[in-house]
Amino acid sequence: MAAANKKRVGGLRADPEVLAWQQAAAVNTAALTKKERADRKRVRVKYDVSADLKARVEKAAKGEGTSASQLAAFLLEWLMGHYEDEGSEVGAELRELVDKAKVASRSMRIEWNLDAD
Repeated sequence: MAAANKKRVGGLRADPEVLAWQQAAAVNTAALTKKERADRKRVRVKYDVSADLKARVEKAAKGEGTSASQLAAFLLEWLMGHYEDEGSEVGAELRELVDKAKVASRSMRIEWNLDAD
């Protein structure tokens, strides 16, 4: 009767030694699917964006027949390529826009906030 009153917490628990062994085990890359191989090459990130920007990216992606994630990654890659290119007119304009958007931050971790408005 006492066992019936116990609340189950969590799921199955594996032996810590087994978990350590699994993490240290070599991965058979030949057995990975195409999607698993592609997933190992990419890095997922989170950026804070406004709901309006998210909706705009989703709408544009739908119009292009692709995913919002792929369109956002493509645009970031393109913009950063120009931003980092010292000889690019587009890069110079982007760096100037960033400079104009700088607003002093009250955070101890960062010096500037960027205000896109």
